Formats: sequence, structure tokens, C-alpha cells
Amino acid sequence: MLARPGPFPVMGWFKVKDGRVVYSDQITRDPFAAWIAKPEGAAAIASVAARMRFKLLGKTRAARKQVWRELVSAIRSSEGRAALQAAADAYNRSLISLAYAQALPRATVALHRLVLIPRALVAERARAPISARLNQCVALAARPAAEREFLYTTVMAQIDESMRNARPAVQKPLNGHEGWVVIGTDTRFEWVDRYWSGDGWTGHWFVYELPRAGLSRADRKAVEHAVETMRASVGNLSRERRQALVKLAAITVS
Repeated sequence: MLARPGPFPVMGWFKVKDGRVVYSDQITRDPFAAWIAKPEGAAAIASVAARMRFKLLGKTRAARKQVWRELVSAIRSSEGRAALQAAADAYNRSLISLAYAQALPRATVALHRLVLIPRALVAERARAPISARLNQCVALAARPAAEREFLYTTVMAQIDESMRNARPAVQKPLNGHEGWVVIGTDTRFEWVDRYWSGDGWTGHWFVYELPRAGLSRADRKAVEHAVETMRASVGNLSRERRQALVKLAAITVS
């Protein structure tokens, strides 16, 4: 079963700089506001409020301010900043590791591999390493389970959003891992039922095994053509076939 990681409104906790996702040091409140409006977030706030003494403006309001203040303090500590950057790198490695899953759509262009990777599959694979990286910050690891879950899902959504906002392309790729680059994205294609993946994880990434010598103009055109051909071909897959490919890829990659 795929994890259901979101989505939350994304407002720039991360940015892309020189082709790499980096922590931006901008912790906006929007994801937190969306979370406390949901049952799980409201329950977490209610638990904190229940332990408070009388507050003139209300214990719920005070609890919201306290939780947000403590989360921001932990994130902005030196340990917290390092943990968020490590989480971004973990997402990158998780994405590229799936390029080796043989079940996924792929092509060979200029003697190098082009692979389509569903975003829902990346979210599932990245969850554990991102959680582990965030827990390297003692202050974050000490937060209640509900708050840690909020952070895991939000950080992953923020990283993914920063990459999509960069609009990767063959001529403007995002740096990957082990010589791979991200050269395209799609957010509309539904690979698995949204009940399992969440509304925020439709679509896929295109990654390419970049030659060390780079690409000639003709090779770039060939890669772009291959991306469009692959984009069109997956549209003919049945819902059952899409889900089968994702499940097979999840168990075949090491």
C-alpha cells in the first residue's frame, strides 16, 4: 500500500539553486494552517490545549501558537536546517534509485537511459529516509508523533513542489544522483488510486542518464522527442496496467 503523504499548500520551504534542491530558510505557516484545520491536526492541538491552564484568549489559540513556535524554533536550529537539507538530498536519491526499476516505462536515447517514474512511487520510497533524516535533529525527533507526521509529509511535499516549480527540461535539468538528471514532470496522469496516493501525488518525473560529455543539439532534440513519445504512450495504459507497473516497480528495485 502506498503512503498517503498529503497534500498541503506549498509556499517555498525549499528552492532550486544551481540545479539542486536546497533549504530556503523560509518556513511559511500555510502548511501548518492547513494541517490544524484537518481532524488529525485539530486533535494534536487539542491534546496540547488540554494540558494548559486557563488562557484569556482561549487555550486552543494558545496551543496553536505554542506548537507553531516550537516547531519553527526546532527547524531553524543548526540541527534542524541540516536535517531539512539532508531530507532534500534523500528525496533526490530516492527518486533516482527508482530509475533502476525494470518495470517502469523506459527508452534508450544516445546510448543512455530515459525513464518515467511515477511521483506516487517516489513519495512512497522517500518517506522512510526523509523521516530518518529529520529525526537526526533531536528537537524534531522529540516532538509528538502527530507533529512529526505533519513535518514528514510537509517536507516531502515542499521538496517535490520546489522541483516542479523549477520546470526541469532537457536544456535546464535538475541534478540527480549517479549521473542522472531530472528533465521533465507531469502532475495530471493518475498511476494509482488517489485514495492511496493522495491528491498531491499524481503524475510522474522523467529522468535521463546524462552522458559525461553532455548532449549535442541533435541528441537533445532526440531526448525531447523520446519524452513526448513516452508521455503519449503511457496515456494508452489501462488503469489496471498502471497500478500493476507501480506495484511491480516498488518490489523490483533494490
